Amino acid sequence: MSVEDRILDVKSGTAILTTCIVQTINERDPTFQERFVARLDRAFAQRRDKAEKDEKEVLSWTRTLLTGFSLSGGQEKPFLSD
Repeated sequence: MSVEDRILDVKSGTAILTTCIVQTINERDPTFQERFVARLDRAFAQRRDKAEKDEKEVLSWTRTLLTGFSLSGGQEKPFLSD
């Protein structure tokens, strides 16, 4: 496995783990995910010019998994939604 593949695995795993944590907390606090995504959006905007590609991807992938929305694919179901 190449270094690039390992980095991709870590980024993907980080986004999935974060998504699962947020979804679990949201079960107890139904406003949590909405507040988390708003904070994630602010963090992305603040880091946009400073962040490297890998950081931007993890933030973007996490948002996409939580909301189901991506610019390239439009609206789909969020990760693990029934």
